[in-house]
Amino acid sequence: MKIAVRARHRTRREHGPWETCFVLALLASAAAPVAAPATPRRIDSDANQIRSESKSNVPPKFWDASHVTYPPDHGYIKTLQDRVPSSTPHPCEANSDNLEMRSKTRPTSVHRLRPGDIDVISAMGDSLVTANGARETTAMGIFIDDRGVSFLGGGQGTWHEFTTLPNIIKVFNPNLRGYAYGRGLLSNGEGALNVAGPGTRTADLLLMSKLFVQRMKKDNNYDFENDWKMLNILTGHNNVCTFECYEKERHSPEAHKRDLQEALDYLYENVPRLYVNILPVIDATINPRTTSGIVCSIIRRLGCRCMYTESSYEEGVHKLSTTVRKYQAAEMELVFGGRYDGREDFTVEWQPFIRSLNAPEHIGDPEDPVLLRLLKREERIWTMDCFHFNQRGHMTMAIQLWNNMMEPVGNKSETFSRFLINQYRCPNKEHPYLFTKKNSETFMKEGHQ
Repeated sequence: MKIAVRARHRTRREHGPWETCFVLALLASAAAPVAAPATPRRIDSDANQIRSESKSNVPPKFWDASHVTYPPDHGYIKTLQDRVPSSTPHPCEANSDNLEMRSKTRPTSVHRLRPGDIDVISAMGDSLVTANGARETTAMGIFIDDRGVSFLGGGQGTWHEFTTLPNIIKVFNPNLRGYAYGRGLLSNGEGALNVAGPGTRTADLLLMSKLFVQRMKKDNNYDFENDWKMLNILTGHNNVCTFECYEKERHSPEAHKRDLQEALDYLYENVPRLYVNILPVIDATINPRTTSGIVCSIIRRLGCRCMYTESSYEEGVHKLSTTVRKYQAAEMELVFGGRYDGREDFTVEWQPFIRSLNAPEHIGDPEDPVLLRLLKREERIWTMDCFHFNQRGHMTMAIQLWNNMMEPVGNKSETFSRFLINQYRCPNKEHPYLFTKKNSETFMKEGHQ
């Protein structure tokens, strides 16, 4: 079953006074020489919240967006996915062949985990995980966390209007907990176990992990020992875009791997019944390679300064993309190194679909024509800064992540030629469980898990 995404015609409107001031400020800032960054933009809010709350039982109070009235989706850019009628069953529900959505008794092995067996879901990372600006139609909107529609940790509404991984899993287990369900900073209760923070780096994952454990243990709605948990991690973009070119050793691919390992080690030692998804660092050069526009160019120069440190822009793009590939390789080494394979109730899995956004390996090589066609269509998937995903983009990412989870390790889709655009791969009698490295081996050899 195909869920179509259609654009409605919008009339472009003029910038308002706040937007004009914002763009002028960006122009002035972009005209200045590129210099090493001082402190990342949002470390003063969510990142400090993570550090404070992980060490204290009384989190500090921060401004949040819960009191702001948000306009409907009527800007000149359509940010929202088309709604699916509430009476429409999910494709995996409609074609289930009477397959059990949830095991009759809780499984003891992560390798026999059905989607409906997931009781709790959490997410860690940076502003891509907090869904900054996802439903906004102005450049200023990028400062607003929209955790409830995050493809990794948001569960606002249902998949009919907001397709996210938690909302897909809710089809199999309506009693899923832990997902965020509103806008606002980490201090908002609506953020739940989406403990990501804009401006954070890979080194902050350990504190996010501690906060995840602390919040679960303090809330009686969770059964820390017996609930099956899914944790989704996407991070490293601030390292690559803002710091790697100035502090190469501290933000090298090896350091990224070491920081990720530190967090995973903590989870491995302290959290029972956990399925971890690692998503590759996204190649930030996807936007200058496929889109244009003065606002995007200005914001990109501020938000990804490491793209502008070479003698030519093309060389800067190529260098950044090469660094991203090295980060991704470091992540793969950690996931496939066997370090986390010793427990029957714990797994770390690599979901590589995001690598489809990687730049060609050599300057001058052509882009994937399918990728170009999808990204240049009228239905945008980006926010006004051309890097974060709008809500429609979060829908697209959620479906591709879900599809990766339904594919065996070693045969996961990571090129657009293999993607099912807005269509779902579903569990069946041959593979009713979430794929892991271990049950993928069985499936590839015997044709079933």
